[in-house]
Amino acid sequence: MARIDDYRESFRLASEELRNADLYRIAERAGVTVSQQDGGPMEIRLTFMDVPFLVQVADNVDILRDGQETEVPLPEKIIICHYLLHSSGKPPTGQLITFRQIPDGHFYYDAFQRRARDPFLATFGQDPGLFLSCGALAGGTPVDAGDCAMAFQVFPRMTIQLVLWKGDEEFPPEASLLFDSVIQEDLSAEDIAVVSGMLVYRLMGIARNQRSRSEKSRQ
Repeated sequence: MARIDDYRESFRLASEELRNADLYRIAERAGVTVSQQDGGPMEIRLTFMDVPFLVQVADNVDILRDGQETEVPLPEKIIICHYLLHSSGKPPTGQLITFRQIPDGHFYYDAFQRRARDPFLATFGQDPGLFLSCGALAGGTPVDAGDCAMAFQVFPRMTIQLVLWKGDEEFPPEASLLFDSVIQEDLSAEDIAVVSGMLVYRLMGIARNQRSRSEKSRQ
């Protein structure tokens, strides 16, 4: 597990690269907006996990949830920077791939399973209805795959599909995460594992809130 010093150094390096980049070119490729008002910092606005963010670029780089004062965790800041810096601007191919098919995906496959696929299956494998309701609250759109699936626009030009198969008397429930093949042009395998885990844990957080409200209503 990464130490806080590792996160700080990773964000420092990404911030330095962002300060030296052509932000208008980045905005075009990443599908975001960039502006500057009255000599203030350059401001990039984008949506991540259905939440609006503001990236301010001046002598330093700061990333805020638009309209909120709560601190954004370093891993989220890093992944937002990496998306902005590495987006290719290429359109979706329509070809869906698994994590194993991503270059270097085999190096991070175990971490990907622990971080994303396994907790997704453990939380929703026995309750597809809960997945659909939580997915809708997270901005997901139902898609035709497996027995139950949703697509999530995690970044303006990046979608992840979460798929469930119901179990039966012979086979347990199964789950998969699918990506448009263009994702390998936009993020490293490690970053794809990280953002996949962020999506799954957001859904798990919504599920906990749903269950808590349901228990309180029964009391």
